[in-house]
Amino acid sequence: MKKPLLQRIKWTKIGAILCIALAAGAIGYGYYRDTAETSLVEYHRTIEAGDTLWGVVGQVATDKVDMCKLTWQVMKDNKIEDPGNLQPGAVIVIRVKEARAL
Repeated sequence: MKKPLLQRIKWTKIGAILCIALAAGAIGYGYYRDTAETSLVEYHRTIEAGDTLWGVVGQVATDKVDMCKLTWQVMKDNKIEDPGNLQPGAVIVIRVKEARAL
């Protein structure tokens, strides 16, 4: 007499196959997400007396943007070493993802 179907199934093999499939899917999604092109909009802002980098970046950022990351990226893009010593008249470039039109 044969064993019941649930006892004949090799559950460890099925589990291993599912884990491999999930891992491959996660790797594929991560690759797709990192290579997907995003449109960047470039804003040019002139620093005025009393401006802070955080304030200038905040004028451009939307509520979906991580301000810390964007401020760090602006510092990197504009080669700003001391954000507390912005010179009036300096022009900084702020690149943000294009907001999707509704």
